[in-house]
Amino acid sequence: MAYYVVGGEYRDTTFQELVKPEPADGPYQRYEDAFIAWRNRARATIDLATVRFQIVRTVESAVITPAEPSAGSRA
Repeated sequence: MAYYVVGGEYRDTTFQELVKPEPADGPYQRYEDAFIAWRNRARATIDLATVRFQIVRTVESAVITPAEPSAGSRA
C-alpha cells in the first residue's frame, strides 16, 4: 500500500473541478509520513479558500494466477 498527497486549486469551494492541480507528493509507505506532507501543504495554503489537498491510498494489484483445471474438466 502507498499513500500520496494530491490536490491543488479548485474552481470554487464546492471542490468539484480541479483547475490547477499540483504535483502529487509520494509515494509514502506510512500514513503518518503522508499526513506530515499533507499538513505542510495545507498550512502553506491555509489562506486560499479554493485550495485543498487530500491523502489517497493506492493498493498494489494482486497477481492472479490461473487455477489448475479440475479433474472433471477438459482443457
